[in-house]
Amino acid sequence: MENQAIAQRPNERDIQKRFNSRNAISSSILIVIGVFMVSLTLTMHTTDSNILSLVLMVCGGSMAIYGMIRILSHASRTVYAPTGSTIKEYHLYYSPEHFDTLQHIIGANGVPECIPVSQADNTTVRLDILMSEDKKFARLQLLKYENYIFHPATDMFFYSTPEAGRIHELITNHRKE
Repeated sequence: MENQAIAQRPNERDIQKRFNSRNAISSSILIVIGVFMVSLTLTMHTTDSNILSLVLMVCGGSMAIYGMIRILSHASRTVYAPTGSTIKEYHLYYSPEHFDTLQHIIGANGVPECIPVSQADNTTVRLDILMSEDKKFARLQLLKYENYIFHPATDMFFYSTPEAGRIHELITNHRKE
């Protein structure tokens, strides 16, 4: 029975990158409209429409460039495969003197009731959190900055439905402090 519970826990394979079709469609529409506006200005040959053609050229070119940037920068999204929910990533920074306390809390592999230390700005201890939007998945890992890079200080801990919801509440309350 215990092996079945372990097999059903979320793991790294449940996190997938998927093509963001909604972004691709809206960006493609922007590109088509932008190219149409630029091509429309190229067909205008009258001298009365210089300002209009210039405005259409700038707006159309800007729309096309913005659409290309959106396609290239947001082509995929990270999802929790069993539910298809988008995953958001959070980074919480803490003071180095709280490292042992955080390592003990995160390393207990249970859902912490609270995080008894306050956050600091961009220090050498970071708590990485991946959280699905539907609150059915969470992943925690504590990292420490050494030799110009963050190194894992704990294993990755994965949480599913009931624990993930409690972690979401814990993190949102902790971020408000």
